Amino acid sequence: MAKSSNQKLKILYLMELLNEKSQRNEMASMQEIIDFLAEKGIQAERKSIYDDMDALRIYGMDIRYNRKRPGGYYLAVEEAN
Repeated sequence: MAKSSNQKLKILYLMELLNEKSQRNEMASMQEIIDFLAEKGIQAERKSIYDDMDALRIYGMDIRYNRKRPGGYYLAVEEAN
């Protein structure tokens, strides 16, 4: 796949989407992620998104995946006592 000029921004847009979704207590499906990136002018395949999610986890983000329907990615948020 040819890289678009915005390709280096992809991981930042993923962070933005996950933060927005977590604030609304929602999950982001793979198709939502691909569509969101497409709106930003970035073509992405599932494999590259999996790699980006792993990179964000290494960075320190607590990204989880829910396999149940409706499934999707979300940020785990610890509740204050």
